[in-house]
Amino acid sequence: MSITRRRFVLTSLATPIAASLGGGLASQIAAGTAPAFLRNGLGQNEKMRVLKVGCGGMGASDLGEVASHKMVEIVGLVDVDQRQIDRWKKDSTNDKGETVKARFPEAAEYRDWREAYAKMGDKFDAVVCSTADHMHAPISMAAMNMGKHVYCQKPLAQGAWENRRLAEVAASMPNIVTQMGTQRIATKWRRYGGKLLREGIIGPVSEIYAWTNRPAGWWPQGNPRPEGGDPIPDYLSWDLFLGTAGDRPHKNGYTPFAWRGTIDFGTGAFGDMGCHMLDVPFYELGLGAPISAICNPNKASADQFPESESVVVKYAPGPRTDKNGLTLKWFDGGQFPDFKALGLPEDWEGGEQGRNVVKGDGGVILVGARGTMWFPIEHAFARVFRRTKEGKLELEPQKEVDLGRSNHWHDWVDACLAGKKDACVSRFELGGKMCESLSIGAMSSVEPGKELMYDAKTCTFTNSPAATAALKRTYRKGWEVKNLS
Repeated sequence: MSITRRRFVLTSLATPIAASLGGGLASQIAAGTAPAFLRNGLGQNEKMRVLKVGCGGMGASDLGEVASHKMVEIVGLVDVDQRQIDRWKKDSTNDKGETVKARFPEAAEYRDWREAYAKMGDKFDAVVCSTADHMHAPISMAAMNMGKHVYCQKPLAQGAWENRRLAEVAASMPNIVTQMGTQRIATKWRRYGGKLLREGIIGPVSEIYAWTNRPAGWWPQGNPRPEGGDPIPDYLSWDLFLGTAGDRPHKNGYTPFAWRGTIDFGTGAFGDMGCHMLDVPFYELGLGAPISAICNPNKASADQFPESESVVVKYAPGPRTDKNGLTLKWFDGGQFPDFKALGLPEDWEGGEQGRNVVKGDGGVILVGARGTMWFPIEHAFARVFRRTKEGKLELEPQKEVDLGRSNHWHDWVDACLAGKKDACVSRFELGGKMCESLSIGAMSSVEPGKELMYDAKTCTFTNSPAATAALKRTYRKGWEVKNLS
């Protein structure tokens, strides 16, 4: 077998490391089967081999974006729905009757990610996970346990405990590069808003108001658990979809999308859209774990998140918050903050540029000691309102600065190849902390109308065993994962 110059150089560089760790790692590198942290980050020109878990819906976008990087090779596709794999591996016919060639005909295919990990462990360097929320943590953690880089769609995990553990384990692995799939954070709009917060333009922040119109018909919420079951289609591995969740009959519609509102599988509107709206404020303000959360829902059920809700989450003082702490007030499903009560001018939406996004996907308002900021989810720049001596808010002249944007997926690939984990703005160490908070807010709907007190040390609600059970799930037998179970 011939050996390329770059592999020879890589092997030579890695030999001292291999000798210190044992296990014949130098020979593994020469054969291309070494763990990701040795194959990548040493300046070689070899492609990063990616295993894609979840290939439909947002998973299709993730797959297409990651695969578009010239240094990526897709070596395997995993999905519980065979149709999602076939679309990438088999030629098809479009609406015009034209043949569309398969993009990854040579990629290995699996229904069960556990089987893929076992059989292909020496053939991939990184995993991209885009499954239902309840499977994010086990798939991502198992990959990190194997020394693989991980890109995982938001929310990072479903439960508070899972988010905490992913953040902790990622922090303990300096050679593993991670990224949570909040691609909006790479846009020029959110970069600009982050710049304003870093500069402390509105002073210490005391309140955050955030809202989204979801679920708004995107997926069902607020309904009781459906009775009976539907036949399982041949293309679907229902037991694999359930994964760590408890057993229940198959019902049409759960997959590929409507699972989001079901407590066993998703995180509801709060956990889903909160990632896109609160990531920059959370990171820039240095927020930690919440103190408490209380949910006031409309049309709630034991099986699904509320049809609409308002949630109040309280935080202890932080580096850029008011000295008395910070209060987050969340609204979804058609509920909105009282904009007038916040003192904003009637035309506060930001003129023509912003008017159409105020009550769309959502937005954020931050109240500071020196002013108030409107921070839209995207498609408009943040606007600042200064507080006058009379206590009124006046819109400042627009001073938008186009900081450009990057490709969130390619940023992760580049960081993997360079061995620079801190280059990822949504790495697990950050995303895990934020998603722990979002999970606490989302799961407060389990016991509505009651302020649930959160103990960060034990990851529990001290006054609600029922809600605590939703923060740390018990996995089904056979689905346990090291560092989570």
